Amino acid sequence: MDDRRIAALDLLERLRRHEIESDTRQLGRLRADAAQLARQRSDLLDKLSTEARAEDPALLGYVGDFIRSVRSEIDRVRQREARIEPELDKLETRVAEAFREIKTYEILRLDALAKRAEEARAKDDAEAEEIAIIRWQRRRSERARRIR
Repeated sequence: MDDRRIAALDLLERLRRHEIESDTRQLGRLRADAAQLARQRSDLLDKLSTEARAEDPALLGYVGDFIRSVRSEIDRVRQREARIEPELDKLETRVAEAFREIKTYEILRLDALAKRAEEARAKDDAEAEEIAIIRWQRRRSERARRIR
């Protein structure tokens, strides 16, 4: 196998790995942001269910404002989650495709290396066979000389 082809495949593989590092870092940040928003939404829902009660009639007006405020904040969190989701999906797809591409380069490179190793073994075997034949012929001719 051509050394240049193997080197090119290795270079492409390393280059793609380097290129997706920034995507994977960004993907990690987006996942962390999405998880943070999900926790925040969950906390707001818990807060709404536990603190939205007023036993004192004088506080009923404040409770309504509190509920509207918490629901408004939940809606803002959901909107931020909705903005993150398409970008997260796009990055996940891009990273998955890049990993498949890297794997393809790796498989081709390893296959080329295996073929090169097999060719080297076949060449060594042929040389060893040729040496064995030469030795056999030499011994045969030496025996023939001794017999005469």
